[in-house]
Amino acid sequence: MASRDRNAPSRVSPFRVLSHRLRGARRIAAPAAAAFLALNAHGNPVHAVPNADPATVSEQVFAVGFGKIAEVYLKPVSFDQLGVDGLKGLTVIDPTVKVERANSTVRLYVSGGLAGEYGAAGAADAAGWATLTTRVIDRARLYSPPIAQATPERIYQVVFDGVTADLDGYSRYTGVQRATNERAQREGYGGIGVSLDLANGRVTVRDVLPRSPADRSGVRDGDQLLAIDGDLTGRMSEADMRDRLRGPTGTIVMVTLARDGGTPRRLPLRRERVVPNTVSYSITDQVGVMKLERFNATTAANLRETVATIRQSAGRNLRGLVLDLRGNPGGLLDQAVSVADLFIRRGRIIATEGRHPDSRQRFDAAPDDIADGLPLVVLVDGRSASSAEVVAAALQDSGRAVVVGASSYGKGSVQTVTRLPNDGELFLTWSRIYTPAGYTLHRQGVQPTVCTSRAGQDDPDTLLGDLRDGRLRPTQIAGWRAKAADDEQALARLRESCPWKEHEPELDLKVATRLLSEPALYQRAAALAVVNTVAER
Repeated sequence: MASRDRNAPSRVSPFRVLSHRLRGARRIAAPAAAAFLALNAHGNPVHAVPNADPATVSEQVFAVGFGKIAEVYLKPVSFDQLGVDGLKGLTVIDPTVKVERANSTVRLYVSGGLAGEYGAAGAADAAGWATLTTRVIDRARLYSPPIAQATPERIYQVVFDGVTADLDGYSRYTGVQRATNERAQREGYGGIGVSLDLANGRVTVRDVLPRSPADRSGVRDGDQLLAIDGDLTGRMSEADMRDRLRGPTGTIVMVTLARDGGTPRRLPLRRERVVPNTVSYSITDQVGVMKLERFNATTAANLRETVATIRQSAGRNLRGLVLDLRGNPGGLLDQAVSVADLFIRRGRIIATEGRHPDSRQRFDAAPDDIADGLPLVVLVDGRSASSAEVVAAALQDSGRAVVVGASSYGKGSVQTVTRLPNDGELFLTWSRIYTPAGYTLHRQGVQPTVCTSRAGQDDPDTLLGDLRDGRLRPTQIAGWRAKAADDEQALARLRESCPWKEHEPELDLKVATRLLSEPALYQRAAALAVVNTVAER
């Protein structure tokens, strides 16, 4: 949906994710902890290598992972350090294990005794270090009972934890179970389209996804789920029920349901690809409020539908829209670009810069606006990160929206996600994000035009006083932004200009509603957000 610079490589991504194409753009992944954007390094779907023997530590897992680090990480790496630090991770499993390097030799000690000695691979030899890592692990399993008893997955985790600790705070390894769940959230899964509530021994259906197999078959919120494929749910854990309801698309699952204590009924449901809906909305005082929980594969499409629904429901009385990104940790970068593009008619949405040629990209808006210029306010806080910051910055810098709230998290990097042969995932930072005004989101975050988080200010009229009286100084913010990448003092002043702290959530919404009720004041705020470009990119 967004137009692209024809000279730019196709694709990228920020807070959480795998690879897919969106009109030539790449996807992104968000930190689980903070948020993320991601994809694989070539813009094509990632296919896992067939699983190895589950009892065997596979060299292939390390070879793919180490090779990807050497290829795409933001900065050049040396395995002289990464490789040794990965092996030192074995100490987490057995504190008596010690790995040290002396010149060109790597030595393994267990319980104080020398268990193995190996020639080190070259600093740039990712494959050689994968082989060496596997050999050292195999040797350690002969001498160390804790490592011998550890699952391969546990060993992968501690080794990759040791390796990625040398990179940055957003590069990480995610084990099979967590990776599977995260893929389901961002990319979808084979299922029937329901969530479940467990309380007092009852399993109740909630949040039936519109147009899903469950919805089309008449399953409704509040139905009691009694059995799955004939097995009683009362004997299953929550994880068991989730796994039983999910499965390959096109396959059948038989569910037994009862409504309001009525006669149980059995329904055969054919699984389809289900992507959780991350968008919800409400209409209050002729203002449409849209909440985005995160950015997954259908966020932009769901938001487009939501805006249409709000406009149809409110009609000509609709005064404006609020896009609530508070607490949103991010997700797929292409979805962030598409969400911003829903409202921006022209100009730059975002740019990314990194070492790998494919990481250097430009994303520009297509000439349409699904809201037809309706006033738009974006809410952010200290937990708004990655893709959420991309959207807020693009809408702010273009003058399309007024940002209200507190300084956002400051995760201005894009992660690729590589699916490893064991079905775990490796997230690697491969580029920095730059806003339309040219500043990096890294550590800086997005500064609201109207700050609601300063101490002692909890009245909407007071918070809008500086704007109303012309006392806001956007050029000062722009000046700090221009220096903040290299000047710690400027960065501190920038972050302190609107520090994030816990405050009454309704305050942000009250300020947004007040702004939308005064068109002249809103226009003044939107104009103030358009600042001079920090650096041409």
